[in-house]
Amino acid sequence: MKTKITLIFLVLGLKLHAQTITYSNFSTALTSSFNAVLANQSSFNISLATTVGNGVTWNASGLTQQSGTPNIAFVYGNPTSTPNASLFPNSNYVFYDPALTSVVSYEYLNYSSDSIVTVGQYAPSTSHEVYTNPDKTLVFPFAFNQSFTDNYAKNNYSDATTFSSFQTGTRTVTYSGYGTLTLPQATFSNVALISELRTNSLGPNSTTYRWFEVSTGKQLLFYSENNGNVNVAYNTDLNTGVVDRLNNDEVLFYPNPAEDILFIKNQNKLHQLNLFNAQGQAIECTIINGSIDISTLSKGLYLIEITDKNNLVKSSKFIKQ
Repeated sequence: MKTKITLIFLVLGLKLHAQTITYSNFSTALTSSFNAVLANQSSFNISLATTVGNGVTWNASGLTQQSGTPNIAFVYGNPTSTPNASLFPNSNYVFYDPALTSVVSYEYLNYSSDSIVTVGQYAPSTSHEVYTNPDKTLVFPFAFNQSFTDNYAKNNYSDATTFSSFQTGTRTVTYSGYGTLTLPQATFSNVALISELRTNSLGPNSTTYRWFEVSTGKQLLFYSENNGNVNVAYNTDLNTGVVDRLNNDEVLFYPNPAEDILFIKNQNKLHQLNLFNAQGQAIECTIINGSIDISTLSKGLYLIEITDKNNLVKSSKFIKQ
């Protein structure tokens, strides 16, 4: 893999406040879940993508969810727990929703102390992509105004077995903005805008913009455009500060990891609970005296989807030891 790194130096004397993206911060995302929804394209202001610089403000409070689309709870899982892991032997994480594998693709990644690269994707339709030269999407450390260009190559399959095309190209990634992002449910500071231009030997170039919370690696907002096809998604989680202040009212599960019993804080605020394993299979569970008996579960990652008294759907995950 050939990677070209460039650093655009700021004007001499300019005080830099933007925080560098580091592996130690971003790796905390590997043990978190990400609640997201698809947004109506018309509710996204494209000027957000061109608002760049240090100390900027992005107001995306007007985003609205597409009707008829599900709430998604992404997690980072072990690739070996998925049906098609053998196609992606160089992956060490898979990014997916265990409860929505029938509608949401698996994204296979190699996450290391110096970079994040995409190894492949597998869609519910069985169409998939296997990278012969992985697609680097981020490097560590990554400083404000820094950019890099990386080459990629991949085989495309129209279904589980049919090879359709070979594709090559480049991805140029730039840390182009730093500041504060407002989403419909909360305002986040310490946010980085990562801008990407991807060339494609088979068709038009595409652009992607991602807003990340630097301290946690959590992706907050996503916009992509490819030949007129636009996708927008946003994270529906509260920010860390708000969660800390609301813990007395939140439905919480502890300890995590857990061995035999998973306790529930504020069970009276819980309307419905669903439990899924890493393969997205529903598991029967019964709440007794504010706890769930998990002693018979196999070791591994589990997802809890809850509906509270206000009919808000949220998710959490825990590890069974």
